[in-house]
Amino acid sequence: MSQKVRIDGVKHAGASVFLGVDHCGNPRWTRNPERVMVWLCDGWRTRFNQRREQRTRNIPVKNEAGDIIDWVKEPLGGPDVSELLSDREARLQCSWIAAVPSSILASTDRIEGTEWFAGLKRKKTAGGRVPGFKSRHRGLGFVCWYRPSNHSYNAVFHRTGRKSGVVVITGMNPSRWRKPGEKLHWRIVIHVRASQPIRPYTSVHVDWTNQTLVFVNMPLPLFRASAGEVGIDRGCVHTLALSDGTFMDMPKPSKAELKRLKYLQRQMSRQDRTNEARGGRTAKFASKRRQRTLTEFNTLQGRIIRRRNDWIEKTTTKLAQENVLVAMEDLDVKAMTKRPKPRPDPDNPGRYLHNGAKAKAGLDRSILGSNWSRLRKRLKDKMDTNGGRLVIVPAAYTSQACHECGHVAKGNRESQAVFHCVKCGYEANADTNAAMNILGRALDKTGGGTALDVEDPYWRPDEASTPSTRAGSSFGVRAVKGIPRL
Repeated sequence: MSQKVRIDGVKHAGASVFLGVDHCGNPRWTRNPERVMVWLCDGWRTRFNQRREQRTRNIPVKNEAGDIIDWVKEPLGGPDVSELLSDREARLQCSWIAAVPSSILASTDRIEGTEWFAGLKRKKTAGGRVPGFKSRHRGLGFVCWYRPSNHSYNAVFHRTGRKSGVVVITGMNPSRWRKPGEKLHWRIVIHVRASQPIRPYTSVHVDWTNQTLVFVNMPLPLFRASAGEVGIDRGCVHTLALSDGTFMDMPKPSKAELKRLKYLQRQMSRQDRTNEARGGRTAKFASKRRQRTLTEFNTLQGRIIRRRNDWIEKTTTKLAQENVLVAMEDLDVKAMTKRPKPRPDPDNPGRYLHNGAKAKAGLDRSILGSNWSRLRKRLKDKMDTNGGRLVIVPAAYTSQACHECGHVAKGNRESQAVFHCVKCGYEANADTNAAMNILGRALDKTGGGTALDVEDPYWRPDEASTPSTRAGSSFGVRAVKGIPRL
């Protein structure tokens, strides 16, 4: 995983940096390190947008009636966009990026391509627009490759103390724009806090707006402490319930934080109405007070998200280190959190009956707040890293099947937390019983027990069948296709 450090300051050394020519053709130089950093961010963003404007999007062709009759591809930069220039040609055409290091300009090719195709993939599932251009108002930053260039490296890290270091970025002015009495080479020294050893890295990402720097390196290997096997049941009361009887709960926002978030949302709503009444074009850009409110809201919400993601990373790392096999149920989170369909009132046309939307909205918030999908993805990544295996099994009836005798009945669930088998009398926590059933199905699927038809996502055990030798598995019949019954 990458290593993020805090920037304490920047210094300049060597020749004055050539920033281009002004409108009169006079060269401009500077020795101000902060101005040089902003100039590097602008140069990287400009080269990034030059590559982005070559990407195409589908534009509808409409007839006189306004109906769409065809679609045509058009570059993001418009139909008259010029051909993409190489880095050398761009330096000659735009004098103000002539002194930008090649390791910074070259990074835009891969970064732009990666973000573009990731955005298209996200658009297929979440919808929205195609990725656009980078704006200076959204933040300043750049990427510099740590790669050999003419038998030398750029963005080199040097440790200067127990918890401090510097990243040195070198550059050279064009020979024809040498400042009289000075040399061509210059250096920018970025002072950072390094509380841990910096591992070998391939590039550095500088976020000048937030004063942070990220070393992009390979993740550390996860050494497995034991070869255990565990089943995991994801829930809302307990985020994770393990088959060994333990529970792992994600930290939730406090009542004060939720109250403050709700207050800020209502305050922004009032500010929106005020701005619209005053003739503002859009409320988002019409009021400085709304911007301050939005900044406070984003800060508080970001703190909650970072706390949640930190718990996910630590929990999945612990599970991957302690187990060689982890079993989880196959849950379609998107289908489970879908809005319920309206119920028209047959006696009163135009009116609707209660469809439980308000109650389901609370359940949806709990599911989405637990980040089930991210938990599964991060756990799979780490199990693949250390040679473990994440087994996904059907979720149907894992909470209604008895782990001891395999009997399946809706009456086995006395409450949300209590499981009591009506056949054999087995009692346990409902989530723990489900986690043990999930582990049993995973072992059957991988050959650890009786080979049964667990590949069918709608497999349902027959209550009259003989219990299997492994708890949580038995022969069965199909259930109705839909969201698995839990």
